[in-house]
Amino acid sequence: MKINSFLNTFLVKKYILVTLIGLVLGILIYYYLKESTNNTSSLSSLEVVLASLCGILVALLCYRISLKLDKVIPWQAQLANRLFAGITIHFLFAFTFISVCIYGYHQLIIDSDILLSNEIFIKLAIILFILMLFYSIIYFAFYSYYTYATLQIATIEQERKQIDLQLKALKSQLSPHFLFNSLNSISSLIFSNTERAETFIRRLAKMYQFTLDSYSEKLIPLEEEINLVNAYSYLMETRFENKFTCQIEIPEEIRDSKIPPLTLQMLVENAIKHNIMSIGNPLTIKISTSGNYIYVKNNTTEVPKNTTSFNIGLSNIHDRYILLHGEGIVIEKEVDFIVKIPIILENKTNDSHNK
Repeated sequence: MKINSFLNTFLVKKYILVTLIGLVLGILIYYYLKESTNNTSSLSSLEVVLASLCGILVALLCYRISLKLDKVIPWQAQLANRLFAGITIHFLFAFTFISVCIYGYHQLIIDSDILLSNEIFIKLAIILFILMLFYSIIYFAFYSYYTYATLQIATIEQERKQIDLQLKALKSQLSPHFLFNSLNSISSLIFSNTERAETFIRRLAKMYQFTLDSYSEKLIPLEEEINLVNAYSYLMETRFENKFTCQIEIPEEIRDSKIPPLTLQMLVENAIKHNIMSIGNPLTIKISTSGNYIYVKNNTTEVPKNTTSFNIGLSNIHDRYILLHGEGIVIEKEVDFIVKIPIILENKTNDSHNK
């Protein structure tokens, strides 16, 4: 809200500045043209007012034309063409508009002191051309600054939103409910199978260490995320025994691609949270690739009652992919529940940031 308010205030100030410049230039041009004709009559208050209004209208309309030209001929792509078109169009518009106003005033006001002559219009053309040249250069300078400021503000907003999403993902991993279940599993294993209990503790510690080390990273290698999923899957397979399996079939050439941290782990956790598992109807998760996507597929069982959620799961992953890659995840609900995750290559990541 504060950023939008700042931008709106900045735009209002620009219009006020343009209006004041038009007012001053309108009076100055009128005064110069009147003095250049060697006219000894005093300044007419009516003519001063009309010259001021004419200057304001020309300034505001030229500014609006500039905004239209910015869309038709972008500065970034066609700097020389945009500069030439701006000077030419603004000059022709201003000269025609002011000339019509002068001629119309001369025809309507019988006792007008304004003398119509080629000299007057030549001087007017020279003044307007110089002004439009300076205007285009100054406008480009302000346009560059405004574009840079807007880009910086957008970048800060994106960074803030990305950090917020990552902190929410971290919150889900530090859930007391998950930790409580893990400690229960350890307590039951420590007397029946000490070796497996030790492995369980190591995998749990590895998972938390990964979570704490990577939450501030925007992207991590897919190989690291797979290692996290393997550690998490071991915890779940130990806890649910024959009721849960997770298969990972991702080729080696894909494992050097990038992925937002905790993406696959959150999808596995999401599948466990929203399905009831039994020996007769176990939950099977398969992570594979096809085309430009990573597929996370699981069979669907009965949805458990009173499922707690931090409201981050799929929407969190989708929002992070939109911010980092420009393309979100795809969800398919048929016989199985499938989430398609775009594969992020290093060069595509750079291109997305440049945009």
